[in-house]
Amino acid sequence: MSEDAVARLSARGMPRTRLRAVRNGTVGSPRLLDEDAAPAGLQQPAIVTVAGLYERKGIAELIGAFAIVAPLHPAAHLYLVGDGPDRARFEALARATPAVARIHFAGFQPSPRPWLRDAAVFVLASRAEPGGLVLPEARDCGCAIVATAVDGSPELLDGGRAGVLVPPQDVPALAAAITRLLDDPAERDRWRAAARANLEWLGIDRQRRETLDVYREAQAVRQP
Repeated sequence: MSEDAVARLSARGMPRTRLRAVRNGTVGSPRLLDEDAAPAGLQQPAIVTVAGLYERKGIAELIGAFAIVAPLHPAAHLYLVGDGPDRARFEALARATPAVARIHFAGFQPSPRPWLRDAAVFVLASRAEPGGLVLPEARDCGCAIVATAVDGSPELLDGGRAGVLVPPQDVPALAAAITRLLDDPAERDRWRAAARANLEWLGIDRQRRETLDVYREAQAVRQP
């Protein structure tokens, strides 16, 4: 849960004193310990997202943005890593674009790290994102990140210091941010370095401690 989620629950009438935010911490988790995994072998420059293929994940907007980016960067490829119930609709959207041959539906992958490490730009275009796992994972892999400024995503990107934030459902803004990073390798490297800074608070150990603290607090309240 993010602080944004706490604020929204509070606004709906849940007492703030009964809410605690324990933000996801994936750095150091087994999911990201496959350092020796083979590279994904993506065609470069690779634009990558790791997300369920749901409407709320902004996949349609990402495909629309790539349709704008593709003529400007004829070598660029888009990789959609994940699966979900809306896949057929997104595949139809991809087929309707001139760049369909460069849009790849990779399906579910048990480990995201090879895809994240191969990404020239990582994108999370969600319309709603309470506090997902993939942004800390992308930061740990040193991705240059573009994400929508929704819900918990700005928190996970240190308020925009660790990744480029754009408005949700704004295809031109998303395309412009991706294009800017593809146009300028030096800027892309700066965002890679920014993503790797201040990672300590995104660690699994911090999440474990805070989760146990919530249980201990609840147990203390219940004791007579």
